[in-house]
Amino acid sequence: MLGPVARASSQSKRRSRRRITLAAIGCLVVALAVGEIVDQVVKEATPAARRASASWVSAVSPIVAESTGLVSSLDAVRALDHLPACSAAGCQRDAFDETLSQLVAGAAGAVARLGTVGLVPPTTRAEALLGAALAGRAAASRELAGAAVLLLGPAHDHAVLARAQGLLLGVGEQLVAADRSYRAYVRSLPRGLHAARPGPSVWVADPREWTRAGVQGWADRLVSSVGLRSHEEIALLAVSTTPPVLRIVGLPVTTTTTTTTTTTTTTTTTTVPRAPGSTTSSVPSSTTSTTSTTTTVPPTTTTLQVPPRGSVSIVQPTSRLAVEVVVADAGNLRASSASLSVVLAARPRAGAAATPPESASRRLGPMLPGAARYLDLGPFAVRRGATYDLRVVATVPGWEPASENVTVRIAG
Repeated sequence: MLGPVARASSQSKRRSRRRITLAAIGCLVVALAVGEIVDQVVKEATPAARRASASWVSAVSPIVAESTGLVSSLDAVRALDHLPACSAAGCQRDAFDETLSQLVAGAAGAVARLGTVGLVPPTTRAEALLGAALAGRAAASRELAGAAVLLLGPAHDHAVLARAQGLLLGVGEQLVAADRSYRAYVRSLPRGLHAARPGPSVWVADPREWTRAGVQGWADRLVSSVGLRSHEEIALLAVSTTPPVLRIVGLPVTTTTTTTTTTTTTTTTTTVPRAPGSTTSSVPSSTTSTTSTTTTVPPTTTTLQVPPRGSVSIVQPTSRLAVEVVVADAGNLRASSASLSVVLAARPRAGAAATPPESASRRLGPMLPGAARYLDLGPFAVRRGATYDLRVVATVPGWEPASENVTVRIAG
C-alpha cells in the first residue's frame, strides 16, 4: 500500500532539487550580467571622474595663482621699500595703507571666489585643505593689518607693543600652517591629473622671518618711522563771511624791548724814558647801556584767514550773513567722515529781547590726507549794529575736533 506513495514523494523531491538548481543558475547568470554591467560602468566612469577632477583643479588654479601673487604685497609691507620719497602730508602712509589694503582684500577675495566654484571637487578632503590654506592667509593678513594699526598708533606703551608682537607671531604661525595645508592639498589630488596638477604656492619662504626676533625688527622699524606714524588732524584753514569783512579791530598789540650795550675804551699812557719812577697812567673803559621799547600796532587788516581770538570783524551793513569755511585733513590718515557745524549767536543788548542762535551743519564725507574742502553755510538773519559770536567746529569721529570763535559786528 505504501509503494506508489513512496515513488511520488521521490519524484517530487527530484523536481524540487531541479527547481533550486535552475534558480541558482539563473541567479548566477543575473549576477554575472549585473557584474558585467557594473564593470562596464566603472570602466566608463573612471575617465569621466578624472575629467571632472581636472576641471575643478583647473577652475581653482587662477584663484591659487592670485593668492600666490599677493606675496609681493606681503614682502613690500614687511620690507617697507615701496614707500615714495615725498614730503607731502600722508603720502608715505597712503602708500603703506594701500599696499596693506590690497593684501587684505586680495586674500579675502580668494576665499570668497573658492566658494563660488560650481564644480565637484576630486575629494572632500582636497577642497577642505585648499579652503584651509586660503582662509589661513586671509586671517593672517587681517591680523597683520591690526598689528600695524597698533604699532603706528599714538600709544606706544608696553601693553600695546606686546599685543602687537603677539599678533605678528600669530600671523607667522598661520601663514606657515597655510603653506602646509596647500602642500597637503596638492598631495591629496588623484595621481592621474598630470596636465592639471597645480604648482607650488608659498607665502613663507623662510619661517625664521616670523620668529620673535624677526617680528620685533619689523615692529621697531614701523614705530621709528616718522612718515608712517599716525597723525590725525582736522583743521580749519579759513573762516570768512559774505558780505566780506571791512576791517578787523582789536588785534593783539606786540611790545618789543631792546637793550643796546655800548663799550668805549680810552687809554692814556705817560712814560718818562730811562728815569727812575717812570709812570704809566690809564683811563679804564666805560660801558653804556641803552634800553628802547618798541610797540607794534597791527593794521586793521582784512586778509587774515582766521581772525585771532579777541579781535572783532567789522562787516558792512546787511541783513543776511553767509559764512565760508575751508576745512582740511592736516594729518596723514584718511578722515572717514568729516562734518562741519556753524552757530551764530547774537550778543544781548540792553532793552532788546534775546534772539535765539542760528545754526547750520554740513557732512563732508571722507577726506584724504592733505585734501581741503570749501563750504558755504547760511545765510543767517542779522541786524545792523549788532554783535555776534560765530563758532565753527569741524569734527571727525575719534579725532580731536577743530574749532574757531570769531566775533562779528554788523556796521550800521
